[in-house]
Order: sequence, then structure tokens, then C-alpha cells
Amino acid sequence: MGRKAAAKAADALPAAPAAPWEDALGRVVAGQAWLIQEGPLDGDRLVCEFRYAGAGTAGMHALAVRLAYGDAPSEVVVVGDVPALMTAARQAMQAELCVVQPYDTGTVGARLRTALNGAEPLPADCYPALALARHRASVLP
Repeated sequence: MGRKAAAKAADALPAAPAAPWEDALGRVVAGQAWLIQEGPLDGDRLVCEFRYAGAGTAGMHALAVRLAYGDAPSEVVVVGDVPALMTAARQAMQAELCVVQPYDTGTVGARLRTALNGAEPLPADCYPALALARHRASVLP
């Protein structure tokens, strides 16, 4: 009975204008990818840039996933300020804290899909961004 009442109430609402970002839904495209290695025991951090088709740099964002030993995800983060992320990575590289190198998007896609869709339970910190991360990984070659 609750769903019927909710549907009836929703039908009674005046039509809302379309959101300005509605046309961009489903039109995400992959950009550059990087491999960041902080040390032999720290695993790899894969960073993939994404944009919305036809939107230039508007809405540019990145997926950053830290993979521990055996490519097990230990951290999944969606980054809104990609230039700041890469500036920080370059500064860390100049301080010899890590190595940053371009990485093949096909290789990144395969590694992320395997890691994010594996049978192992993920750390709790991964779950807030997991659905978006899985979608973005599916866009990669």
C-alpha cells in the first residue's frame, strides 16, 4: 500500500525541468591512465581520468584505486580535482617518494575489472565509491 500511495503522490507533482547534466549521463569516456608506485610493499595505485563526451574538461574526474599484494583493492577514491591530484603526484615523485608513469588504459581496465569484481570482500572504505568505480572500469578497454 505504501508504494501505491508514493506513486500516486509522485504523479501529482508538477513536472520538474531536466537537470543540466542529464544529457551527459552514460557518455563518459576514458582519458589518460597512470601507475603510481610508492614502494615495493605499498602496491600500485591506478589512476584513470574520465571526461564526459562533448563537455571538454567540464566534469573531468578520476578514479584512483590502490591495489595491495595480489591486486586486492585497499582503497577506492573518486577524485574531482584531477590537476591537483597529478600535481601532488609529481611533487611526490620529485621528492623521490613514488614513481609516476603513464599506463595503458587496456591494462588498467583489465586489472580494475578483475580486482573490483573479485570474490574477496573489500575493505569497508572501498564501498562508498565502488559502484561508480565498477562502472568506470567497465568503460575502459
